[in-house]
Amino acid sequence: MVGPHAAGVLEQAVDDDLIVFNPASDTYFTLNRSAREVWELADGTRTASEIAATLADRYEVDLDQIRDDIIEIISGFRETGLV
Repeated sequence: MVGPHAAGVLEQAVDDDLIVFNPASDTYFTLNRSAREVWELADGTRTASEIAATLADRYEVDLDQIRDDIIEIISGFRETGLV
């Protein structure tokens, strides 16, 4: 499973982007629309594969086309302590 979001992480929508603040590391991150959608789906109830499948269906693209991108985004969330 991916997530849940780390305790204390704050978020604020700005247009299509999402500003995420991790108080544990005192860092801000700006998530673009794509990363924001992954963030919203990374709630601790889905695997990376399920998130990729959801977005592939939503945008009618081949799963293989987006799987690596989704995994890279999720890896970034983990490396920065957001999940």
